[in-house]
Amino acid sequence: MDNFFKIVKESNFNLTTIFQEAPNESLLILFIFALILISLVFFVRHSIIKAKVIKDILSINELKTFDEYIEKIDFIIEQTPKRGVKAVETLSKNRDKVLSKAITLLNDLQIKEKINNYQYLSDNFLMLSTNIKNKYKNETLSNFLKDKSLELLNVNLYSQIEIYYKNTHFNEKEFNNINAIVSYANKQDNPWLILDGLIDTFKKLSFSYNLELFKFIEKLEKEKSKQIYEFCKDKIDNLFTSRKDEISVNILDYLYEKEEKEKVYDYIKTLELQSYLQQLYYLYFDKKQDLDLDLSFIANPIEIQNDYKNYIDNSLTSNWRDEKHIEYVSRAKGVLEVLGHEEFRSLIERVDRIKTDIENNKKIEEALKIAKRAESIAIEAKSFNQNSSKKNKTELVVQPKAD
Repeated sequence: MDNFFKIVKESNFNLTTIFQEAPNESLLILFIFALILISLVFFVRHSIIKAKVIKDILSINELKTFDEYIEKIDFIIEQTPKRGVKAVETLSKNRDKVLSKAITLLNDLQIKEKINNYQYLSDNFLMLSTNIKNKYKNETLSNFLKDKSLELLNVNLYSQIEIYYKNTHFNEKEFNNINAIVSYANKQDNPWLILDGLIDTFKKLSFSYNLELFKFIEKLEKEKSKQIYEFCKDKIDNLFTSRKDEISVNILDYLYEKEEKEKVYDYIKTLELQSYLQQLYYLYFDKKQDLDLDLSFIANPIEIQNDYKNYIDNSLTSNWRDEKHIEYVSRAKGVLEVLGHEEFRSLIERVDRIKTDIENNKKIEEALKIAKRAESIAIEAKSFNQNSSKKNKTELVVQPKAD
């Protein structure tokens, strides 16, 4: 190296001369300088990031939204294990503050978002716990993070779910939240720790009079809300098949307007609550120009005040030439009981007469068509004969002989 410095001095720091005279020594010096520069850059960068980690930990309480918190905590979780004892100790001293801020900001979110974010924080706290334990042997911070990663789910999230379903007015906007709760519960070792309380809440609700709840149930997805979907679906199905339950007019109107009329018809046909059937009669019978709706009342054998006989008479009179209408009404359940055997027999005879008239009319129409066709053929034949006669006369004219 003495020779190298001598060359540097004699060359008056001319780099070209130095490289020519001592190439190996020049490369070694460049490598040393590069190593020093890289180390310096690394140290400066490390110091800047460490300072930012410490600053973010200390200023965690200043954050206003959970999105801001996630941005900061992701950085803290990723960088703290890499930035030395001071960063780890800072986090350890402020661990309660970091956790409580997360819980506070989570309170502003929808339950679906809470479920996702509680799980996210739990996973990342557990990962940070492992990294710190392996690298720094800081048992206090490591155990804290591990315990809190479990507590976030088993205590905090469980409590938030319970608060949600005990205080929520269920409407069709809530189906995504229930899907999320049930999906999360079914991933746990014992899903019924959550589902039992949720089902108990639904048991207290009015399925027969709550239209918003009815719409909510329609939105539930079987694959995502399995047990709740099945419970609510069974409740609704039982309403329509029990024959003993009142279903509110709001729900019946809703089904009728969305073209699920058959459900309304079947419900009215089988309803065994006399007083409620009477109410529905006043509201619906002969009010909507819907023959099937009116016939559903007539099909119900429960005795109520009604005007069925006049209705049937008017319907048949207004459509006395409509074979299909008369036959449809005559075959409807309950019509025989309303009219009595004598009038019903007259109705059947009327249908038969109309059928006979229709058949006779068809035969007459066919005969007229044949007659018109025959007339047309005769006219064509006559015209053809006249043309042929004229042609023959022209051919029979005798031409004079030439001299």
